[in-house]
Amino acid sequence: MTKRPVVFFDLDGTLLTSENKVAESSIKAIEKLIENDGIPVLATGRPAFETKKIRAATGIGSAVLMNGQFIVHEGDVIYRNRINPVQLKKLGDYAAQRDVTLCFHTAEQIYTTNDQSDLLKKDCAYSGRKIPVVDDDVYMNKPVYQVEIFIEEGEKEFEEKFPELHIVRNSPYNCDVFSKGVSKATGIKKFLELTGLSKENTYAFGDGLNDLEMFEFVKTSVAMGNSVEEVKETATYVTNAADDGGVAEGLKLCGLIDQLEDEKAE
Repeated sequence: MTKRPVVFFDLDGTLLTSENKVAESSIKAIEKLIENDGIPVLATGRPAFETKKIRAATGIGSAVLMNGQFIVHEGDVIYRNRINPVQLKKLGDYAAQRDVTLCFHTAEQIYTTNDQSDLLKKDCAYSGRKIPVVDDDVYMNKPVYQVEIFIEEGEKEFEEKFPELHIVRNSPYNCDVFSKGVSKATGIKKFLELTGLSKENTYAFGDGLNDLEMFEFVKTSVAMGNSVEEVKETATYVTNAADDGGVAEGLKLCGLIDQLEDEKAE
């Protein structure tokens, strides 16, 4: 089992800036991390197809996706855990009764139950996504690995109604829904097992509540300056905000990279 450093990066609010771009300083820092024999891995709630361009731009070949439900290693799918369609039918019916919009995540595309939802439109603007196409029973024909419920509050009601599902707030407009017992942490554990990498030299960067479990699992955690307070309180280090070179500074705090070339020239 190799003990090379493995660094897991959340996307929104971490590797992605407020403009939904990867900062040039982050790209250079990850290049330096790879030069230093480190292994960068995405750990995100986003589906696989939304990360392809980001992986190409950063040189990151592996990803723990949809909060641990789907894992890619060097471009190959090595693990997938679909949500039971029977559970999705019950969730869909319950949401429809309450006029709550859902989105269903497959590996290739996101589908919604209502493309006119105000909360969906706000979230798409917030995350830089296009409005998904409508298909309210896609789970009957394709594997669905994650669901989004578009509510500003009231997730406890859904948790009580569906104890077999894990519900965690992702943005001011929605919550991620996936299988109970699954998280970024379990996805990371599975990734390490399947690739033969050691937990002893693991790091995680994040900013949101769905990053807490992976912070507890890895050896060293780094909260972005724009993180919610609960995340900052649990982290080993707190770095700058995503918009202010936080990834590069965090890798330096961990001792994984030195100064970048453009910094040395100043």
